[in-house]
Amino acid sequence: MKLGEERIYTIPLRKAKRTQRKKRTPRAVRELRSFLRRHAKAENIKIDSKLNEKLWERGIEKPPSKIRVRVKKEEEEETATAYLAE
Repeated sequence: MKLGEERIYTIPLRKAKRTQRKKRTPRAVRELRSFLRRHAKAENIKIDSKLNEKLWERGIEKPPSKIRVRVKKEEEEETATAYLAE
């Protein structure tokens, strides 16, 4: 992914369902960050507030199983911002 480029990813968050009930949505956030580190090749990942609200929409016990995300890589040092793609 080049600087200033935007891409849309569908990120699977199924691994978050395998953990304890009260730790599922925090695990989904970590899964989202690790996916974007691999695919966007950025060390710092910023999550937009609307995307964060979508992840936490059904509480800590029931995160979504997958989510569509629009990622924009910034001109700065290895920073990518993730937005909700809908």
